[in-house]
Amino acid sequence: PGPACPGGHSWSPDLDKCMDCTICLHLTKNDFCTTCSGEPRPQDTRQWLVVGGVLGGVAVLGLVGGALLWARCRKKEKFTTPIEETGGHSGEESLIH
Repeated sequence: PGPACPGGHSWSPDLDKCMDCTICLHLTKNDFCTTCSGEPRPQDTRQWLVVGGVLGGVAVLGLVGGALLWARCRKKEKFTTPIEETGGHSGEESLIH
């Protein structure tokens, strides 16, 4: 037929070059598909999208859960120092008179 092609590729007489056999998953009537050996491995892009989506969701849930846990468990600051009265006129007194 044609020159030797690397693994997963087959020679196309029409195009006069080696072609990737994964094309045959979608376009089966190409001239080189008949000489592809074995089942071509599809590109697993959907699988990686699902894995990325799951990992992203877990990360977002972890951040939200961590923020809620931190907000709930942090020590509430209490005002322990009393406010001293200076004996001067307050703002209320000047508004009343």
